[in-house]
Amino acid sequence: MLDLTKLNKAAAEAAVSKSSFGKTSIISARSHVSSGLSTQVRMNGGQDINIINISFENMIDNAEISSSEYVIIDIADFRDVQVIEQKIKFLFPVSTKKLFVGDVDSIIFCDEMKRIGALYLHIESQLMMLGAALKKTDEQVSAASYTQKLSILGCKGGSGTSCVALWLFKAFGDLSNLPVLLVQGHTSTPDLDLISDATLTRDGVITKINAHQGMKIETDEEAWKFELPDYQSYNIVIFDHNITTQTRDKLAFVIPGSDFIFIVVTRELSSVRNARLIIDELERTSSLQDSSKNIIILNENHQSKPDELSNEDIENYLGKNIDIVSPYRKDIKKKILQSDLDSFAAKMLGRNNGDSKDALGRKWFNLSSIFKRK
Repeated sequence: MLDLTKLNKAAAEAAVSKSSFGKTSIISARSHVSSGLSTQVRMNGGQDINIINISFENMIDNAEISSSEYVIIDIADFRDVQVIEQKIKFLFPVSTKKLFVGDVDSIIFCDEMKRIGALYLHIESQLMMLGAALKKTDEQVSAASYTQKLSILGCKGGSGTSCVALWLFKAFGDLSNLPVLLVQGHTSTPDLDLISDATLTRDGVITKINAHQGMKIETDEEAWKFELPDYQSYNIVIFDHNITTQTRDKLAFVIPGSDFIFIVVTRELSSVRNARLIIDELERTSSLQDSSKNIIILNENHQSKPDELSNEDIENYLGKNIDIVSPYRKDIKKKILQSDLDSFAAKMLGRNNGDSKDALGRKWFNLSSIFKRK
């Protein structure tokens, strides 16, 4: 005689095995919502579920999120799509499959979410569609790219651009679990392995530094290529380039390939002059909105000298404020606590590191206005 109980149990276990999802994190400050979402995930075969009790507005980078294959985010009645897009870029690894749910029942809002590559379900009317929506997130990962490309441009040989790029790379690594890649461009001296104490190959292969960070030295064949397939696995890719000659020709590649452009100057007149050329070209080719993503870094690459250019001299010549000051480091491998680079990285990631002013004593420029591209 057949044991139907055992047969039904075996069939259920087989169905779960066939349709189960990987680790799923549910982010919600509303217990009834997280409970309902958990039930739906289990009904669709998901067993490894992690509940993160926090509201969408208060979210910060979280190791549990970074280790999840799927993330379901309850945004409640939040409807600022621009902020949602910013959080997608700087809170979730690009490979994480994301599904947003909430109380906003609007076709216009849903279309805006689709425009930024985000899947959205209205909790009250579409909760039963959660299983099918999670499966669609596989298509979302391949279709939408949230990789942010930061180009660090040196205006003179020996200005310390590679060090600045490395320090910013480390700042992101200290503050976040997001995948970050540092690429030393072919125009820079290939010394990233020396200044970072990392063993790097010279064939363009990415070397994993830790679980979420990688480095590579660009080959001549990869010159000015910002869209290589390997880069799409990272939320942030930092490019280190030296722009001292043929400024216009090189910027023709840098400008369309970059989300942010950092211009590294020193107190040397030749460095400031070349920075002015770069700024002129950026202003000639960029819109007003894009120009807010051009950031001036003053790198103190030597101890102070008499009669060198002051901050005011540099700003007057450039016609722009200095946004970040990187102080002189006798030992380039020694970390400076609470540097301007750390503050910038923290604000870019949506974190408050407790310092609202830069090294010049000025309030930080508003980053919320510059996360509009892509």
